[in-house]
Amino acid sequence: MHYIRVRLIECLLMIVAICLAILLAEAGFSLLGLRYVPLRLQGDLPDDIRIFAQSSKAGVVPRDPILLLGDSYAQGFGDWLLEANPNRNGLFHSAHVIQTLTGRDVITLGRSGAGSGEGLAVLPAVAYAYATQAWRLRLPVPHAITVYFYEGNDLNDNMSFLERNFENQDEPDLADRLDRTISTYSNLSAQPLDWRRHFALSRFSDRVVRRVYTELTSAKPVQQSTVANAQEGGQADSPNLVEIGGTPSELPVKLQSPGMELTQMELNRAVLVYERSLTFLRKLLPDAPVLVVYLPSILASYRLLGSEVSIQQYKKEGPSRYPASRVAEDSNRICLMIRAASSSHGAGFLDLRPAIRLASARAVVHGPRDFKHFNRLGMEVLGKAVAERIDRPLSQDACSSLVN
Repeated sequence: MHYIRVRLIECLLMIVAICLAILLAEAGFSLLGLRYVPLRLQGDLPDDIRIFAQSSKAGVVPRDPILLLGDSYAQGFGDWLLEANPNRNGLFHSAHVIQTLTGRDVITLGRSGAGSGEGLAVLPAVAYAYATQAWRLRLPVPHAITVYFYEGNDLNDNMSFLERNFENQDEPDLADRLDRTISTYSNLSAQPLDWRRHFALSRFSDRVVRRVYTELTSAKPVQQSTVANAQEGGQADSPNLVEIGGTPSELPVKLQSPGMELTQMELNRAVLVYERSLTFLRKLLPDAPVLVVYLPSILASYRLLGSEVSIQQYKKEGPSRYPASRVAEDSNRICLMIRAASSSHGAGFLDLRPAIRLASARAVVHGPRDFKHFNRLGMEVLGKAVAERIDRPLSQDACSSLVN
């Protein structure tokens, strides 16, 4: 009997020691370790804790941060990310530039493919809903919110949002219906987390193991060569001709444009999605000032030399080439619409197009590997512009008059 009692005590002590070790490891990961998760593994972090692994802040939990919202530009896609060491959590983002220049923590909720409904409403609503359920990993109210509005596809994404959610877009109460849809979408997306939410390391480890197991056991897809397809696509189109460093330069075909496929009616509706999403954001975080940064599309970022441009198509039917003069005209028109919608809600406004045009007169600010996003030079121009304005976020620039 004495022997059994001793063994039982030893087992209990072992269980207690294991539990304490797990709790200490979990605490260490949440307090410090998240900051050092390498870029190649951050995709395995659950959505509610991934933000705390971002390296554009002093510690794991940000203090009085600048919050970036938007699509892949706010997420940090581009050649700087592709050039970063995947085994470290290093610099690759306009957020890092802002942090370096201002000394403030910077966090982003940007996500590739997000339109205004997702980027300005759903993603921040979900992030702050999850943060209230955590024991330590909680998001504070931001010092300021910076919205990256990208004229290259945000309005196209907003039109897709409308098409997914509304069969009839002609009814006069579209704004009220948008408000209800955005609110419902945000509430449904913020599903309650169970007790496992407190165990960040265990959840992360489980996802890594599952991914590795899937990669080892799944048949690898046959890689199809895309060279022939790329060449075939290029035969039917001519490169976009621009001036860089005083000399003509060729950029790839099918570049993102300032919503050149959209009719004026579609532009009005897409801007309404943006305006109602901004309304939701202002109610969600009423104490944080909002600065809207207007990012030029790729074609609007350069001085065009050709008479026509080749655009990326979002509609199956319609032309892929447009008069080059349309780029500046459409960019100026959309800028005025977004500025008006932003100022109606008391948000500041920064037109990034002059700064990008100044930089692109000397060097390419996109690619060359990822020509849909800024490279390091473009990210540095963006980060510097935001850093210079973040202490007066409610100032409103006029839209510059862009010319080709």
